[in-house]
Amino acid sequence: MPLMADALLLALGHRVRLLRAERGLTQRQLAEAVGISRPSLANIERGRQETSVSVLLRLAAALGVTPGVLVDGLGGATPAVMPWLELAHAVTSAEREHRQRADRAWHGHRYHDAIRERGIADGLVRARELHLTVVAAAKGGDGRG
Repeated sequence: MPLMADALLLALGHRVRLLRAERGLTQRQLAEAVGISRPSLANIERGRQETSVSVLLRLAAALGVTPGVLVDGLGGATPAVMPWLELAHAVTSAEREHRQRADRAWHGHRYHDAIRERGIADGLVRARELHLTVVAAAKGGDGRG
């Protein structure tokens, strides 16, 4: 997937996750309301899955917003304009790598290594979430530069 598409999917996913959290919904609850699986919603929130216009419309309805709230400002998003998305993408890749290392260590009965790698991955997730929250707040909460 090209970097531009990655940036758009990450921004959309972050927006969906923030709106879901603001409404106190679990992934399962939102997925059921939209008519998709929970893993599909999780992948959308992580920017790992493209979605159809139909799903976007149902997401907006389930979140109680207009479709424009989900996509406003995303079309003009470019890596040069939104370097914070590049950072979020890099952190996501690093997190994925540490989770894979943790799985390999666990299956190899190297539990200390597995716990350490899992801790690093969890720390990266928290850092990414805080980073995106700070950036969104600095940009007026809508993710635009």
